[in-house]
This record gives sequence, structure tokens and C-alpha cells, in this order.
Amino acid sequence: MVISIQAAGILKQHIEPGTTVENVRTVGEAVEQLRLPQSGELIMLVNGKPAYWKTELSDGDTLSLLPGISGGSPPRRRSDHIADT
Repeated sequence: MVISIQAAGILKQHIEPGTTVENVRTVGEAVEQLRLPQSGELIMLVNGKPAYWKTELSDGDTLSLLPGISGGSPPRRRSDHIADT
């Protein structure tokens, strides 16, 4: 069984285009085979649909991996809003 891997964002530094994994039954097994560095949350899709560590894979599936999204500004205090008016 061959699974195609697609990476987005910073994960592209660790996964070359055209990467495949073989002899895996679940998303978790596929990710472990890639030996990615620990980098926080990982968003996983199989054929464009949300997937989880135990999601089963079929021959020819595409596993897309995206880094978790975080960041932005902290919430403003109420006094900050009043000062803007």
C-alpha cells in the first residue's frame, strides 16, 4: 500500500515533494514513519477530509499535513477600547 504525502507551511522543510510512505495502516503510522521533529499541533487530512491518528488508510490515499495555526494579538483590555474612542 502506497500513501502520498503532501506538506504545507514549515513542514515543507521536512517533507520533500513526491514523498510516499508504504506499509502503513493508519495516519499515525504514516506520520511516525516520516520522523518529523516535535513541532506542536498537526492538522491531518486524508483525501481532503479531516483525519485523526487512528484514521485508516487505503492504497492510493493522499495524506496532507499542515502545521497548527496559532498566533495573533492578545485580547485588548477594556480600558484600551475606551482610550481609542
